[in-house]
Amino acid sequence: MATDTKTFKHVSYLWDEAKAAELAGDEVALLIYRSNLLGADLRLTNYGGGNTSCKAMAKDPLTGEETEIMWVKGSGGDLGTLTKNGLAALYVDKLRSLKNVYRGLEYEDEMVELFNHCIYDLNSKAPSIDTPLHGFLPFKHIDHLHPDAAIAIAAAKDGKKSQKNYLVVPLVGCLGKNRVLSWV
Repeated sequence: MATDTKTFKHVSYLWDEAKAAELAGDEVALLIYRSNLLGADLRLTNYGGGNTSCKAMAKDPLTGEETEIMWVKGSGGDLGTLTKNGLAALYVDKLRSLKNVYRGLEYEDEMVELFNHCIYDLNSKAPSIDTPLHGFLPFKHIDHLHPDAAIAIAAAKDGKKSQKNYLVVPLVGCLGKNRVLSWV
């Protein structure tokens, strides 16, 4: 299957509307498709870097009720080769309830262990350290990338000062009827 690509000066547009239409209604499949495209271009994110997520309704295996679940790239996974097995799936309401036990910046490491109490799919990968950010933002689809250029600026001697000039690019796009937030 040939992919119609549009070439830009710095990155290529690889999104295929026909392929996306085949996946319509399967938010997790669209997440994997989107992730693989983003991870295919190392100018956008380095190997193993970045996180993508989607929130969608799914049946709770214990109650049979529809509940909001978030699928997010598992810790250490690669966007370019991501499959469903590389995702962590968490109950959104349980994840958001972690704010009730959050004790502040100096205690953030203890929050990571609490992610396990939010797991929906018991075969999930370990959730990424960025999982709460994906959970607390109101967007249904989120792409958080780690391009080497942005990392270089952030890690530079005057990185904090430079970031004010170069970074923070929230780009809100559209994926069907759902909002997408992408940022570096």
